Amino acid sequence: MDRGERKGILLNQTLQVKIVKRIFSSEETGFSVFRATAKTGQESVTLVGHMFDAREGDFLEVEGRVVDHPRFGEQFQVDRFVFLKPQDTEGLVKYLASGRIKGLGPKTAEKIVAEFGLDTLEVLENQPDRLRHIKGLRRGVIEEIARSMREDRVVRDLTVRLAPYGIGKETIFKIHREFGEQAPEILGRNPYCLIEKIPRIGFKTADTIAQSYGIAPDDGHRIAAGLDFLIAQVEQSRGDLYLEEAELLERCAKLLDIEDGTVATALDDLVHADRLIREEIPEPVVLDYKNYYVEKATARLLHQYTEASLPEIDGEVIPDTGFEGLHVDLTQEQKEAIRSALRNKLTIITGGPGTGKTTIIRAIIQVLIDRKRRILIAAPTGRAAKRIEETSHFAASTVHRMLKVKPETREFMHNENNPLPADAIILDEFSMVDTFLFYALLRAIPRHAAIILIGDKDQLPSVGPGNLLRDMIGSGYFNTIYLNRNFRQTENSLIIENAYRINQGEPLVTRPYSEDLDFVYLRVADDRMALDKALRIIEYHRREYPVFSADLQILVPMYRGEAGIDAINRAVQERFNPEPYLIRKERVAFKRLDKVMQLKNNYEKEIFNGEVGMVADYDAETQTLVVDFDGYFIEYQGDELDELTPAYAISIHKSQGSEYETVILVLLPGHGMMLNREIFYTAISRAKRKIFLLSTDDTIRRAIQNSMPRLRKTLLPRRLQELFENGGLASPGGME
Repeated sequence: MDRGERKGILLNQTLQVKIVKRIFSSEETGFSVFRATAKTGQESVTLVGHMFDAREGDFLEVEGRVVDHPRFGEQFQVDRFVFLKPQDTEGLVKYLASGRIKGLGPKTAEKIVAEFGLDTLEVLENQPDRLRHIKGLRRGVIEEIARSMREDRVVRDLTVRLAPYGIGKETIFKIHREFGEQAPEILGRNPYCLIEKIPRIGFKTADTIAQSYGIAPDDGHRIAAGLDFLIAQVEQSRGDLYLEEAELLERCAKLLDIEDGTVATALDDLVHADRLIREEIPEPVVLDYKNYYVEKATARLLHQYTEASLPEIDGEVIPDTGFEGLHVDLTQEQKEAIRSALRNKLTIITGGPGTGKTTIIRAIIQVLIDRKRRILIAAPTGRAAKRIEETSHFAASTVHRMLKVKPETREFMHNENNPLPADAIILDEFSMVDTFLFYALLRAIPRHAAIILIGDKDQLPSVGPGNLLRDMIGSGYFNTIYLNRNFRQTENSLIIENAYRINQGEPLVTRPYSEDLDFVYLRVADDRMALDKALRIIEYHRREYPVFSADLQILVPMYRGEAGIDAINRAVQERFNPEPYLIRKERVAFKRLDKVMQLKNNYEKEIFNGEVGMVADYDAETQTLVVDFDGYFIEYQGDELDELTPAYAISIHKSQGSEYETVILVLLPGHGMMLNREIFYTAISRAKRKIFLLSTDDTIRRAIQNSMPRLRKTLLPRRLQELFENGGLASPGGME
């Protein structure tokens, strides 16, 4: 007989218990440890498991098994549980006064239990009008109690069903707010609706919930959700806007563990219902309707803009002697670029670091101001917009803030019905702009305005889907200016020299260390040595750059490893930020003065993916973290903290559009497929004054030799060709 049987507690059984003491519980995960007494006798049992909202005095029916913990001894591992009605009047009073039921304090709870005894919950749930017999209870309070009882029952049902699958309390409350009292019924029919409605619930979580509700493996909702998941996966991970049908069918059948033919039939039904789009190019590909519509609409708007006329700018655009007010003599190439940009409806200006893009922007702004034209300037990130302001002395903003978001609908205020008040729109760092953001911008640009897009075609494409800059340049339909002359090379900059060498697949130029050297190559033997050197560099520059400084940035291609993003962030935080921890979560911990990054677009708070700020304060009572984003203070609570990550070290992808005075670049053999020319070039070109490259000779050689331009799967070139060729547009040109 085993220990569990000797104590009267059987393995793999169901127990009815009363919680007598809370040993531990996590608000974040729901993981709890309680001491309880079993109903069958007075045996004491330790309950361990995810038991959200369970409290001392609660009666539970728990299903699970006995486990023998090496440190804490025998425990009952709870796999599932349900709340039971309190079995005695003492338990009823504790339950009602626990704070779960709004409007009920201890004294009122005692009155109600004294009146109705063990029938109290039945009365509250089904006959709340009987509370009018309780002296001192107003009608408003009775209605509040009845409503709160209904909500509590639904939330408890959801908690019991969802908590074992790792769904936190905040998310459960969001589900309840979204679906109300119908939530259990809706989830029983189609739990996959959670994917669209509730942030941070993806296909795999919804699929696990579906299994708990007994949803069939070949259920139509499940197959549709699986197909959507796979299409969204390539969109998010690869930036692709479609997937080959054969690959989609194979992957979906494997994901759902059902027959290919069943998936094919469901796909046909979804295509017939216009939920998904099938197109022959020439092999059949599948895309969701949103991607199909946005690329077609983007092509249509671009075609309309280029066909519209541009108001003429009177007089000589640029005097031959230079440009008054700029205090800069312009080259002939720059003058021609500026003239071209001002005479065309839509212009793309592309060039690498040091080719004079900033000077051209300043000149274009000055000409337009002199002609009393209204100008709006934007960039994809706050830091990129701030850099434009510093160099052009003209106000700039992020694209999101320029378009202005309606938090309640997540739609932009500026659109075709409320266009932007501008005669010219200048958009910098265009390589970072994804398909959906550009479509929103095009909708908001008035037809008479000029559009000037500026970017480096050799940088990494946008984090979001699409490959706009390369697609538009490659189409040949838009006035494109290629800047080739390097103005910074005369300053003996190895940063610029090596950026161009990487782009051309040539070896780096390195020199022995000196204080004024802007490109410092430090060889490292392994990850541990790379981490140590990165920390030493930060230590050396501590007086120049505070721990939260935006001017010093560590760039790393990957999150994993001893010198990965996560490990470096932990090490920098621990060593250089002496502040106490404000809040700890499973994945991250935050201190005051921590440098942090926003990981997703939050339209309600008007803060967007990639923006970097500093932790300013923490309210322990409300568990609210306050982050300062360049004077814009944002509050975070509960699950919202998952939107933040430490940003002492960030990925190279996340650094796009930003420039830093000093960069520490960690490039190691273990970075695998991230070792390519495009990532290396993008990282090097982020540094303005100095870069420290921590790497090995072989790693650098692999990165330079491995060119992997991101030829993403997009249909924009095809859409443009359909419109421009059929529209009979004259052959477009560009400056080389």
